[in-house]
Amino acid sequence: MTPVPPAAAPRPDPDHVAAHDTAWLLVQIRWVAIASQFAATVYAAQVLGIDLPRGQMATVSALLVAFNLLTALSLRPKGPPVPDWVIAAQLGFDTLAGTMLLALSGGALNPFTLLLLVPVMLAVSLCAPARALPIYLLANACVWGLTLLPAPPGRGTGAIFLAFILASTILSWFTLRLRANLAARAAAIEALHRERAEADQLVGLGLLASGMAHELGTPLTTLAVTLDDWAELGLPDEPGRSAALSAMIAEVKRCREIVSRTLRAAGRERFEAAAEVRAEPEFRRLLALWSMTRDRSPVPLAVTPGPQARFLTEPMFEAAALNLLDNAEAAAPGTLAATLSVTAEDVVFTLTDRGPGFPAAVLDHPGAPFVSGSPEAGRGLGLFLTRNALARLGGRMELSNGDRGAVIRITLPRLDRDGDLA
Repeated sequence: MTPVPPAAAPRPDPDHVAAHDTAWLLVQIRWVAIASQFAATVYAAQVLGIDLPRGQMATVSALLVAFNLLTALSLRPKGPPVPDWVIAAQLGFDTLAGTMLLALSGGALNPFTLLLLVPVMLAVSLCAPARALPIYLLANACVWGLTLLPAPPGRGTGAIFLAFILASTILSWFTLRLRANLAARAAAIEALHRERAEADQLVGLGLLASGMAHELGTPLTTLAVTLDDWAELGLPDEPGRSAALSAMIAEVKRCREIVSRTLRAAGRERFEAAAEVRAEPEFRRLLALWSMTRDRSPVPLAVTPGPQARFLTEPMFEAAALNLLDNAEAAAPGTLAATLSVTAEDVVFTLTDRGPGFPAAVLDHPGAPFVSGSPEAGRGLGLFLTRNALARLGGRMELSNGDRGAVIRITLPRLDRDGDLA
């Protein structure tokens, strides 16, 4: 009986993690605030000699400590995410506790009154606007209430209240606009990632379709020539007809194999990860595969002595390499040659032919779609698809004309840059 592999551990929900981290951040901020309040109270009483109701203030601080301990204990790594209204309620408690401490230590004239802006900013930053609005209103109401407490003669508190309203409104508006801009930017980035993924899929399908079209050309040509001869000259005699039918059936089977192999390659492109391979064996395999599947003469490969470098490949790279060979063979049949070399950073594969070379339009816009030397409409996608397939692997493609024909240079980053992998 085949053992059932264990199920993969589920990935954590990013929103859940973010909500949990936000709740922990509030707990940490609250500990800092409690410690700061204690230090400020001791400094005012011991150094400045200000008479404060330390017993009542200690009671409020003790309530804050107990509240923060309960909050910390309620946060479980795998527990449910903390909703907005809970965050807002905690910030409301912080606002009321801070207001009580300010009321016991000077009211609106206490310079620490501006700290009531902190819960407002946290609410606007972390909660939905509808949840943050009550905290904004509560903080302003608390400051207004502090201005109603008795103040020393000649020291009005109305200006402090107006300044707090102005500061809280401007900062809240700015934070909301900033959140909206960040959300729009995140949505735009996500859309770009989605479009890039769709473009990668189209590139892969285009390469597979291009390779399949080249492979199908030979068997379909054989079938077309045989059928044209029959249509023009009539059916041959029995021995010749049987041999021709056997050859045609073989060519149809070959077409089916080509289509099946293409579909399997499309499945690998969706489900298989990229693989690390040695450069020389991989390029020799690609050249042999092209020669076998296209019924062409082998392409000689000259290897410059050097380390057995490695690079990253994927199914679409195979399709891109075969597509380049198809295009080069179509431009200059039977003249292809390849070289492989290794630099300190890259693996370099160069393909040359003895044909007419690239036209100026292709060299001016290398890899641009629908730019080719062919007069036929719709041509010129091969180099474009190949360039994009290489870009997925961090590679690049360079086109030029040499002394005897076209030159295609493919550069792929090495994975063994720190040493020789013999």
